Amino acid sequence: MRPLPEPPPMSTRALVACLVLAGVVSVFLWQSPWLYPFRLLVTLMHESGHAITGWALGMSVTSVTISPATGGLTHYVGYATLWKQLLISSGGYMGSSVAGALLLVAAGRMRSGRLLMWGLVAWMVTVAVIWVPLLPPDPGAVHARFTGSSQGDGLFTLGFIALMGSVMALVAWKGPVWMRRGFIVWIATLSCLMALQDIKGLLGFGLETGVSDASNMARLTYLPAPFWAAVWMVMSLGAMWIGLRSILRRRERPGLRMPMGRLSPR
Repeated sequence: MRPLPEPPPMSTRALVACLVLAGVVSVFLWQSPWLYPFRLLVTLMHESGHAITGWALGMSVTSVTISPATGGLTHYVGYATLWKQLLISSGGYMGSSVAGALLLVAAGRMRSGRLLMWGLVAWMVTVAVIWVPLLPPDPGAVHARFTGSSQGDGLFTLGFIALMGSVMALVAWKGPVWMRRGFIVWIATLSCLMALQDIKGLLGFGLETGVSDASNMARLTYLPAPFWAAVWMVMSLGAMWIGLRSILRRRERPGLRMPMGRLSPR
């Protein structure tokens, strides 16, 4: 049997259409129940950004959890200087923005998306194994109030990773090419635009206060929380633009074909 031909790279028009659709949905339908699993997924990516930043700075990450209310908490221990605290607090939005941008850049070059899908599954499993305990530390009354967190979030996080990871693995294994490609662009765009939820506070839509990343930055720097929300929004849009520009500047370069033959004697 002849092997199936390798699918061509995703067209620029299709990539941009998926990106625009995900952007519109994230702005107007973020609270829709249809997006609930993806909101949890983006929250897990956000908390992973905190954890990876803390680990890279020499901190010991003790737990990473998400809550049914789509909040999240990352606990770490160790001596944290002011700069470390600033970087770890920014690591959530920066991490999810960079991950989204990298996925967009990769989306412009992928043919089937299978490898990227398996990579996302591997990331979720790694987080579960290394950082998600069955019984995380008590979040405390303040964190519980603002993030919806509880000591049952460890089991909830593991259950979500098992369920969502299984769905993504099934899509990677058996899903059609268009589904895998669209899934990746969808996640990448939502990840880049997550900071939009904080920037809404500047427009009077209720920026979280108390234990949000922006409020932590305000406590450390004496600059208002909306300022940091705006900074992260600009960074998120910048990361998204880098990925989009990579797609728009892509060029189809046909392979060179050299005639092959045998010289005839004269």
